[in-house]
Amino acid sequence: MTALGWAAAALLASAPPAAEPPSLTAWHGSWVGEGEAFGKPATATLEIAPGEGGATMLSYRLSIERTPPVAYSAEATYAVDAKGRVGGKWTDSTGRTRAVAGGVNAAKWWTHWGSADVEIGRSTYVLDESGRLLVSDSVLQEDGGWRVFAVLRYTRKNP
Repeated sequence: MTALGWAAAALLASAPPAAEPPSLTAWHGSWVGEGEAFGKPATATLEIAPGEGGATMLSYRLSIERTPPVAYSAEATYAVDAKGRVGGKWTDSTGRTRAVAGGVNAAKWWTHWGSADVEIGRSTYVLDESGRLLVSDSVLQEDGGWRVFAVLRYTRKNP
């Protein structure tokens, strides 16, 4: 082998392994949660699973304890690019469809959704060390601050 060949082989041998591309795989599974939404006790379920073309599908069901009880549901599709940027859409039981954009890292997935003509919101999905999931939803206020309207803690039922 020539000196150039040895140099190339040494560089390739010392190259770090390719990093896993960002994904939402860590969040896949069936989840059951409880917490508070709109100032009232709430329970929810999340089904997060692989979708077509590498996308992630999310199905959300929320029940809020009040008179009368409130039931809300939504379906979403998310795609993650090589830089960890998340894009997709969220369609809910009120008939609204919202564009979603955000990002993901090892323990946190965040999205911003909506538009200025209706409302702008954000959702964060944080996995803690124990494997539980904390989801927080906020809406942008006129003063530029965020008002949290729902916080639920989820336990994975199955992967």
